[in-house]
Amino acid sequence: MCLQATLYLGNKKRRNVLTEWTKTGTILTNNDQIYGEFLRKTGAKKVDHYGIMLFGDPMQSDFLREITMSEYVFGYGDSLSKIAYKEYGDPRYWWLIAWFNTKPTDLHCSIGDKIFVPHPLQEVLAQASKRN
Repeated sequence: MCLQATLYLGNKKRRNVLTEWTKTGTILTNNDQIYGEFLRKTGAKKVDHYGIMLFGDPMQSDFLREITMSEYVFGYGDSLSKIAYKEYGDPRYWWLIAWFNTKPTDLHCSIGDKIFVPHPLQEVLAQASKRN
């Protein structure tokens, strides 16, 4: 099962399809007044976005025995997507690094923070898709 989020721009729709691991997530429609300026600037009528998604425990002991970690020191100009590109070859896996380090966004990272990057990618994806 795949989930989709849709941004409604007038008569045009821009749709994002999520992968299998998101099947426990929810999609929320938001046209609340707090988003009024964004909706006016973009011409959107409403935005469907993702609710909280459930992931497996990154500190589960069996999982930790199956992986290796590289250490990265967060520096000026860094982002989780840049680290994901350097480590995995694909910036779209930024969320795995965020999940593993319990730092949901770049704003939760400070210069000098140690960021642990779990490997191999397939093992990490499998653990993230497990539900507690």
